[in-house]
Amino acid sequence: MYRNPKNTKQEIKLWAFFLLDIGIVGGMLLLANYINKVVPISATMQIVNYILFACFGIFLCARSPSYPIERNFKLIFYIFRMDRNKYHPIDIKDFNKRSDLI
Repeated sequence: MYRNPKNTKQEIKLWAFFLLDIGIVGGMLLLANYINKVVPISATMQIVNYILFACFGIFLCARSPSYPIERNFKLIFYIFRMDRNKYHPIDIKDFNKRSDLI
C-alpha cells in the first residue's frame, strides 16, 4: 500500500540515494562525457576527468555541517545571488551563542 507524502517538498528516495542526488551526479558525468568528446585527451586523463566530475557532483549533493538543511549547490547559488551592497554586521553575543552550539 502506498503512503501519502507528508508535504510536497519531501524528497524521493530510491534504494539508499535520493533522486535529486542521482540526477546531479548523473548530470555531472554527462558533462564529463561531453567534455571528453570535445577536448582531445588521452584515455587515462578521460578516466581522471570522470572521477573528478563524479567527486564534484558528490560535493554538490553533500550538506554542510554549518547548514544541514540545504545542499551545497543551493548554498553556492545563494552566494552568487546575494546582494553585495548590503552590510550585515555580526553581533558578538550572537556569534558566541553559535560557536557554543558547535
